[in-house]
Amino acid sequence: QRSGLRAENDIRLRDLVKESQLKYTLEEHAQRDPRILKVYLEARRRYGESGLNHHNFSHVMRDLYRALVIAEDEGSVDYSVLIPSVLLHDIGFCTPNFRKLGHDVAGARLARELTVNLGYDEQTCEAIFHCVRAHKGKAELQQSLEAKILYDADVLEIAGLVYLIFGGKITCELKESVDTFLNRELSDRTTEVGRGFYTKKAKELDGGRLDRVRSILSDVKDEILKERPDFGVEEQAL
Repeated sequence: QRSGLRAENDIRLRDLVKESQLKYTLEEHAQRDPRILKVYLEARRRYGESGLNHHNFSHVMRDLYRALVIAEDEGSVDYSVLIPSVLLHDIGFCTPNFRKLGHDVAGARLARELTVNLGYDEQTCEAIFHCVRAHKGKAELQQSLEAKILYDADVLEIAGLVYLIFGGKITCELKESVDTFLNRELSDRTTEVGRGFYTKKAKELDGGRLDRVRSILSDVKDEILKERPDFGVEEQAL
């Protein structure tokens, strides 16, 4: 019986490994379009210099992996638009005016500047600009397939319990209070749950986790408001 269970687990593990293998790696995409490597190196440099706790190159790589997994189930994806868009989607956090403009708007402007300087044609620059500007669904809604894939990949970052760890990193990065964090994140999760995912693969990967995270954030906020106000105490209260 144990050997049968072990064999079954081995099959499941092989299936998971098989599913995690990308049809084309980032290197293969860069060989098809050498401009991708230029964007990759520039993005890697800028995120690295910014020293961000969460919105850093590791986060970008996770989103890129998800985006490529999702894209494999979609038809007619323009990878020359999708990959640079994912690489640059949070580049706005590396600018001094992201708090005033929003990192999506600030990032879109910088993405356009960077891609123009790296030799992208106007049409592709505008497509990338749209993806970055629309990736939060706030400055504008996603119109292109690439923008929808980027949105889904980015939302999947917070669709899981590990997001509770990321949340601590975000509050440190933005130097904000727990109350500020909860108000924004709960509002965003509620909007995202209502909007849903655009792609079938993203819905499968989520499996209801995004709504679970929203519920947990709501519970945390209720606890602070009703049961443990000490967690919300700031200096002026003393």
